[in-house]
Amino acid sequence: MAIRGIIFDMDGTITAPDLEFAKIKKAAGIGNVDMLDYLRAATGKEYERVHKLLMRFEEGGVASARLNRGARTVLRYLSRHRIPTALLTRNSRKSVAGVCEKLNLKFDITVTREDGPHKPAPEPIWQIARHWKLQHRELLMVGDYKWDAMCAANAGIPCAVLLYEKTVPEWARSARYHLRRLTEVIAILEGKLK
Repeated sequence: MAIRGIIFDMDGTITAPDLEFAKIKKAAGIGNVDMLDYLRAATGKEYERVHKLLMRFEEGGVASARLNRGARTVLRYLSRHRIPTALLTRNSRKSVAGVCEKLNLKFDITVTREDGPHKPAPEPIWQIARHWKLQHRELLMVGDYKWDAMCAANAGIPCAVLLYEKTVPEWARSARYHLRRLTEVIAILEGKLK
């Protein structure tokens, strides 16, 4: 079945890789745990401390945000072919709005961490599918990290992972497509990349 809607990750996919989450977690002193799960479980002063730190890093990410190579080409192609786009990110709505304004980006749907369960939970993808009235198999998730691949797998949709290393990491093996350039999304849609 043809792909009729595309869901993009933001950091490292639409925007060039910039935010270093290991650095953020180290600064927060939370160890090797998922940052958003930690934040969701935190309360009181601990929540305020970690949330403030994360927002400070995200504000820096807005200031330094730049488009990833090929992003504008892909988004223009999708617009010309009337293929709807969504942005699904673990970032805050505030930082997403800042990046989209700075880089003049528009998506049909934007889902952030404040909108409910975050990646790798499947619910955001199901929500997008319902909104577009599309079957899960008609969607494609495009991302660059394990949360994207896991989210797509959990939701039962194909995933294209943009890789920055020469080898395919273990977490990316479940993805249907392994991309070296974002513009390969167009080849997927045209049936040139199997």
